Amino acid sequence: MNQIYRKSPFWSLTGPLLGYLAIQFAVQFAAQFVIEMPHVMRAYAEVLRGSSDAVPSMQELLNSYMQALEPAFEAIARYQVEIMTLSALGTIVLTGILFARDRKLEQKAGVVLPERASLSKYWTVVIFGISGCIAATCLMAMVQLAFYDEQYQQAAQITYSAGFLVQIIGLGIVIPIAEELMFRGILYKRFRERQGFWYSALWSALLFSFIHSNTTQMIYAFLLGVLLSYLYEKFGSFRAPVVLHILLNTGSVVFTELGVFRWIAGSPVRMAGAVIAGAFLCSVMFVVIQRMPVRIETHQNTDDTDRNDMFS
Repeated sequence: MNQIYRKSPFWSLTGPLLGYLAIQFAVQFAAQFVIEMPHVMRAYAEVLRGSSDAVPSMQELLNSYMQALEPAFEAIARYQVEIMTLSALGTIVLTGILFARDRKLEQKAGVVLPERASLSKYWTVVIFGISGCIAATCLMAMVQLAFYDEQYQQAAQITYSAGFLVQIIGLGIVIPIAEELMFRGILYKRFRERQGFWYSALWSALLFSFIHSNTTQMIYAFLLGVLLSYLYEKFGSFRAPVVLHILLNTGSVVFTELGVFRWIAGSPVRMAGAVIAGAFLCSVMFVVIQRMPVRIETHQNTDDTDRNDMFS
């Protein structure tokens, strides 16, 4: 536990989360408004021209409005990844500032923190990310065959309909960084100021799962959230969960684009083999990470500039 005094522990957690959700809602609303308004105005102009001197009734306006929104809804769905990326960028402004302030507060309070693992240890995270991406995606595909989740199917279709470069930048890089800043960099670390690891990891993972839109993704996000918190704790660095999250998302995009998952899904044997092999590699990497020695150091023995780094 990191003993940092806060006037209101409840609002120190609730405030950033509400701000995060408010920014996402505001950006998405603004983007949808920009997309919808030209269609609505065009429909209204057509109603006025068709009605000559007569004032259009509310029913006419409503019918025209609904017809105008059909292509608007299609456009919103088509640009969903771009909208999500803009929303994530908006939240990074807030969470980046809060993250930097929290690290300075730790430094000022002389909080004892785990020493950061050397970069030579990150090969475990890389293998974990690649094998975990294949195993998790195949496992979720197998679950879909047994328990059809229509919302998950719709979300996946919208997600992978965007351009490859947009998916890499948005889904692979920007969104993972934004989510890690909020749910590990802010929430997990603030829970950790007063509580033990499991309490902090479970609650931050539960909140992380709630921002996902369907049952399949919620379960996956919860389990992933606990793992990402563990990596943060074990490596003593924000870099570790960010690297794994980026590898998982980017790997899913790249393997989908290359047709790897389509090839694996073509055979039940390949599907089962991918899940088993991926799970085995993840288990081995977890054991290696678990056996990493955890050393303790204080801020007083650390260079100030290095510890103020946003990605420390």
